[in-house]
Amino acid sequence: MEKLSKYKTQIFNIITIFLILEFVIYPGLTHANTVANILAGVGLLLLIVWGGLALYTYVKGNEVTKEIIEPKKKSNHKQFDGVKSDEPFVKTRKKSTTKKTK
Repeated sequence: MEKLSKYKTQIFNIITIFLILEFVIYPGLTHANTVANILAGVGLLLLIVWGGLALYTYVKGNEVTKEIIEPKKKSNHKQFDGVKSDEPFVKTRKKSTTKKTK
């Protein structure tokens, strides 16, 4: 049930587009009246635009959910400003090494 609720907008769009094609556009294009043919053609163009916009918002919506799922990394307080926080912290100071005498 969770999978269906996640995709309910896409399912609604597909079913609605199919029903409009089946009962409005196709009969209008096959009708003997020229005005009905023109109106059905305009309706078909609007339906194609609607389907394209629905597909575009679905694709853009997935990019937004990816950002929500992958949280942004916190800044590393040990690094200075301007240093990328996803790179590992590297100490720049070296410990002094003293040579032991015999």
